[in-house]
Amino acid sequence: SALMHDIGQLSLVDPVPAGATADLPVTEQRRIALLGGAVVRQTGVDAAVAVVVERQADPCREQPVAARIVRVVNAYEEKARDAGPGGALTALEELRLATAGDYAPEVVEALARVLSRSSHTGPAAG
Repeated sequence: SALMHDIGQLSLVDPVPAGATADLPVTEQRRIALLGGAVVRQTGVDAAVAVVVERQADPCREQPVAARIVRVVNAYEEKARDAGPGGALTALEELRLATAGDYAPEVVEALARVLSRSSHTGPAAG
């Protein structure tokens, strides 16, 4: 699911710059997620993978846990990449501030623990 979460962008006429969907309007995020789910279903992988992809734009409280995790990590990578120096800390703080509605607080805090253990300073290239 994590590797396929942005696959809906293949169906777009105009690609999203740098693939950054986290700051798009919710309706556009939902449309891309549904397109992605349709593409995943055609690949023959387990239907559960398609569900995770499709549910990326749902309110976090309605998402399955796997979708919550993919959503938080995707947003973190986008925000850290675009934030420049100190991007990792800035991105994490933005996610923490958005836990009231957009991101699952338990997932954001789990990410914070992983980052603190790995001394992660920014998103991996690629």
